[in-house]
Amino acid sequence: MGDKPIPDSEKPSKLANLIPVIKPGKPADDPDASATVTMPVMTAESDKTTQGEMGMDASDAEAYAKLKARRAERRKKKLVHRAIIAGITIGIVAIGGVAYSALNQPPAENAYVPITDAAFRGTYSNEVDAKGTLEPLSSTVVSPTIDGTIATVNVSAGQAVAKGDVLMTIKNDELDRAIAEAARSVEAAKADLATAKRGTDVVDEGGNTTYEVSQDNVDAAKRALAAAQEGYDQAVAKAAERTVTAPCNGNIVEMNAQVGASATGVESGKSLMQIADLSQMKVTVQVSEEDIAKVAVGQTANVTFPAFPDLTLQGSVTGIASIASADGGTMSYDGSSSVGFDVDILIAKPDYRLKPGMTAKVSLVTEQLDDVIMVPSMALMTDDGQNYYVMVQTDAETQASERRDVTVVTKNDDFAVIGKPAPDGEEPQGDPNQTDPNASLPESAVTDGEILLIGATGDTGIDGGMSADSSGVML
Repeated sequence: MGDKPIPDSEKPSKLANLIPVIKPGKPADDPDASATVTMPVMTAESDKTTQGEMGMDASDAEAYAKLKARRAERRKKKLVHRAIIAGITIGIVAIGGVAYSALNQPPAENAYVPITDAAFRGTYSNEVDAKGTLEPLSSTVVSPTIDGTIATVNVSAGQAVAKGDVLMTIKNDELDRAIAEAARSVEAAKADLATAKRGTDVVDEGGNTTYEVSQDNVDAAKRALAAAQEGYDQAVAKAAERTVTAPCNGNIVEMNAQVGASATGVESGKSLMQIADLSQMKVTVQVSEEDIAKVAVGQTANVTFPAFPDLTLQGSVTGIASIASADGGTMSYDGSSSVGFDVDILIAKPDYRLKPGMTAKVSLVTEQLDDVIMVPSMALMTDDGQNYYVMVQTDAETQASERRDVTVVTKNDDFAVIGKPAPDGEEPQGDPNQTDPNASLPESAVTDGEILLIGATGDTGIDGGMSADSSGVML
């Protein structure tokens, strides 16, 4: 009996060997993890060969390609999923490590970073600041003594002149007529004198009585001639005033003279010309009543000028008003207002660029100590408002410090000169108001370059620092 043919519908598929087989014992929902695939590696060239060897038709090849695509997509998703899980796991481990470290770290002590500054050696000074107006030490207003019209102007503003230099001339015809009239009077007096003398000669021949009368006429004629001559001289001198000359050496600091203008027609408050001696200048400032007691004749002053920021000149106090200024207010540098006293500052060697009327800022050196140890005023501390100390850093790494009691020789808002306190029963050296730089000062409690703590407080653990209990006060 021959073999019975098998219908096509019952023949096994040509892809049967390519279907994944689920092995027992593996999760059914993870075919990738449990499947064994009997599928050759396919390339573009080998794909056709495999299809030919297997006898695949077009529909089988299409099904095979879709199977490969689905498997590749499932593997890609699984790899991404695993990467995400791995990343999350690593992050959790890292965070846990940090948290563990932080939780198991012993509590940190209060961190304290002190503010420090250094003691230094230098010149200490206190200053009183004020401002005023620059003025010539002396000046002369040029005013013609006669009326008339200005004929010529021979100088210009700012020009240096010497005593006797011609500044201008004035035309006044009345003076010329006065000279001519005086000259005629002189000539007439001379004629009268000559006539009187001739009368005397005649009398001499006739008798003494007549002679005496004639001599009186001669004497009267002489007196008339002298008066006429004096009038003439005065007229000439008056006419000479039409030429105006410099009364002193100096510079023309004001010029209002114009050719053709009246010699006396200058408006009120002005002058035709003003000559000033600029070889020395002065500044008058007003010092407040709070500071005037600190100022003394002879003190040094540093003078600056807004017009020339690079210029600083040295001056000296030459005068202090004994009564308050009439305007009742100061021109203090900081703009404060109070009763003020005029103080004159002499600038012996002014700069050639300076002009009268410029604003000047003055710093009066009311106290100066040379070659002294200074500390920042903020480093001074006190527990009772009378006795002072500073905290000196002895070890920067450990922030160790020690308290040193000091005496304050003098101080301002920025710096203080300090010394060692005097032993019990002894008078302290130095004068808090000392202005003599050569005066004896107490030995300093700190040395040049030592580091001081600024505003140290008791809760930082620094010995001797301020605390709420000690009621320490920092200056």
